[in-house]
Amino acid sequence: MPRVSIVLLNWNGGDRVVESFSAVRAQDYADVEVILVDNASQDGSLEKCLAVAKPDQLVRLPENLGFAAGMNAGIAVATGDWVVPVGNDVYLASDYVSTVVERGEADPQIGVVGGAEYAWVNGVRTDEQRPSAGALFLSPELRGRWSPATDDTYAFGVSGSMPLMRRAMLDDMNEVHGYWYDERFGTGYEDLDLWFRMQHRGWKALYCPSARAWHVGSASAAGATGFLDKPPDYQQRLFRNRRLIWMKDVSPGMRRRLGLRWHLFELLLPVYLALRAPSALGPWWRGRADARRLAPALLQEAEMASGMALVPDAEMLGFVR
Repeated sequence: MPRVSIVLLNWNGGDRVVESFSAVRAQDYADVEVILVDNASQDGSLEKCLAVAKPDQLVRLPENLGFAAGMNAGIAVATGDWVVPVGNDVYLASDYVSTVVERGEADPQIGVVGGAEYAWVNGVRTDEQRPSAGALFLSPELRGRWSPATDDTYAFGVSGSMPLMRRAMLDDMNEVHGYWYDERFGTGYEDLDLWFRMQHRGWKALYCPSARAWHVGSASAAGATGFLDKPPDYQQRLFRNRRLIWMKDVSPGMRRRLGLRWHLFELLLPVYLALRAPSALGPWWRGRADARRLAPALLQEAEMASGMALVPDAEMLGFVR
């Protein structure tokens, strides 16, 4: 039986993370390693979790390092054949791990399996599917496009809220790029970046709707669900990270096919913001500036990774819908 390491990342999760922790511990899968990573919480939530039970491993970070670095700290100590990163606003059904492991073990080329994501609202786990409940594909502007599915579906990616990731895939990413999650992304699009890198190397993503989990969403952004409702620093990261994806993960062949649509979207975006949400223009501009500063290193890495890609551009473009 393959071992599964669940990495629960907490930052000031309040009482909600105690529920998340309890759900992780209640998995009906026999061999689960529970790793609790705390991003220097100050609200007593870590102590509340420890009062419930001791995790198999506890990682205390000296400061809030964000999602990507926090998850990397957990992955670094994980001993499982599969790793499930979950945030402090995610609740797993008791059979979540057993369901996704069964699917993942059926195909050795599967790098990640993800389930259906439902809304966790005011402490109530609802039957309302979140927008990210389906199989993830890409729009021509390289935004995520979620496709509803009632059967298991191979896709570009899955929800980053509770993916089951094969350790061999993660090790492959580390060998090629030198990391698992790219910590330059912080929070936002770090999962899309990972799915791009994974697909370039020939690993598959499978969406499994029978595996259920509940997600509050945007817990690190004060619960704001709409992009324009998120704090300015969060908006800035997403504006920046979208451009990082273009520079780092999109191959030359994909750029030739998608460049017109992508650049047109980028050209019209500040016009839309000026009319719809002028306050977002500052984060947009600062995000672009941040991306420009990172561009030399990213373009160099992209050239290196392109030489190690195993999947042709035509196959990657098949994920664009």
